[in-house]
Amino acid sequence: MKPILCNYYITYRCNARCVFCDIWRYPEKAEAAPESVLSNLAGIRRLGCRFIDFTGGEPLLHEHLPLLLRRAKQAGLITSVTTNCLLYPQRAGELAGLVDLLHFSLDSDSAPLHDELRGIPCYDRVLESIDKALAAGERPDLLFTVTDRNVHALGGLARLARRKKLMLIVNPAFSYFGNRALASQGVDVLRAYARQPHVYINLALLRLIRAGGNQVWSPRCRAATSTVVISPNNELVLPCFHHRQGAVPIDGDIVGAWNSSQARGARAQQGRYAFCAHCTINCYFDPSFLYKVDRYFWESLISKARYAFHKYVSQRDQVKRLRLGREELLL
Repeated sequence: MKPILCNYYITYRCNARCVFCDIWRYPEKAEAAPESVLSNLAGIRRLGCRFIDFTGGEPLLHEHLPLLLRRAKQAGLITSVTTNCLLYPQRAGELAGLVDLLHFSLDSDSAPLHDELRGIPCYDRVLESIDKALAAGERPDLLFTVTDRNVHALGGLARLARRKKLMLIVNPAFSYFGNRALASQGVDVLRAYARQPHVYINLALLRLIRAGGNQVWSPRCRAATSTVVISPNNELVLPCFHHRQGAVPIDGDIVGAWNSSQARGARAQQGRYAFCAHCTINCYFDPSFLYKVDRYFWESLISKARYAFHKYVSQRDQVKRLRLGREELLL
């Protein structure tokens, strides 16, 4: 089957120190050459990808991000960027209209806890970025990484999302470098909010966590099939970024790298490596759920449909109602 998503790591540099991430600890501060990214875009689309997430590190640290986004859209890709918002206020103008799925990381409804988890003072910058984006006609999502330390903030963040008429995307923390994943009590809290308006929680992921994560004897992971992962060094990372076991140099031919024996071997082994046991990494299971029709497939699809309705359809209805009300007042 064809991949649907490209996770393009355009930089390993980061200006935050998040407790649930280790990229900022990398000694290598690699950054993707813009000419390499641009040469790969057409091939990424030929492979079947519909979405491209320019990530890092902090992607707004990449000087040429607007150019990469513009060319990705010209290649027919749906663009996505997640930012900690430290640089968004000064870069908002050059990014306007280029990011289809813009995500602002916000991990608490209080500044002290958000800043503690991010390792830097940035809460006020997130709120500033929300207002700036809305004023420019952008509709950012709020991306909430949930840990045992901040799960109690879900209610406050859900209320903030409703006030701002934005979507709150809830992303349970996972363990991969010794950090702790969200405990089962936290999963119960998330399930209670899963059907609230303006809140996106993938019910299939909660079911997977409850089931103990990926099982190597019957893997649900399709990371190496669903997702093209590219490093700043212009390599295809296998089988996934967080548990990379190998890399294939792209050398101007992403299709050839994808069809290499090493990549085919990773796809044959996906979900079956020893490190795949009990994995719950959302950024890979979210697309993986689409690659097998089962209960995970349907729960994920329903969750995504709810997200699309509350983000797009219900908002258009609200605008229509406001217009009708205004017209009635003028009569």
